[in-house]
Amino acid sequence: MHTVGQTVQCDGNFTLLRYIRALSARDLERSVGFEQGRLDTGFSVVALADDELLAAADFELKASTRWSAGVIGRHAATPGQQLETLLSARGQDIAALKEKVSRFFALRGGNTPAKVLPNARHTAAMRYPDAEALGPGIRSGVPQFHLPQPRRWVVVRTG
Repeated sequence: MHTVGQTVQCDGNFTLLRYIRALSARDLERSVGFEQGRLDTGFSVVALADDELLAAADFELKASTRWSAGVIGRHAATPGQQLETLLSARGQDIAALKEKVSRFFALRGGNTPAKVLPNARHTAAMRYPDAEALGPGIRSGVPQFHLPQPRRWVVVRTG
């Protein structure tokens, strides 16, 4: 368990603070893509430390939590694909796009990279389902990125 203001080191998938700051445990599970009940024993919402900046080379684009781990179309007849692969095949300049996203992160406020850390440790039996819509007319999932190397994050909320 963490306390507000504590600094932690972690890597992995993250989103933006604006999308997870005030959600209940159930809504976090549904929008981020945790198995129902995963946050029953508590969780922390962490935001990238103020003195940490993410350059374009520091993260991967993972589309949305609508697709677990950012694998788009994994339930289709063909194997799923990563967002960067799809964008590149469509002629997008991935490096330029990631540079734009890194400048967006640097604006901070609601654009601050953030993630949910469940108190329940991961086990092999745990699933990471695709995110669900929070209600009629509301799109499922939140933007998702992946950080391969650990960075410092600050606990901004516990639940």
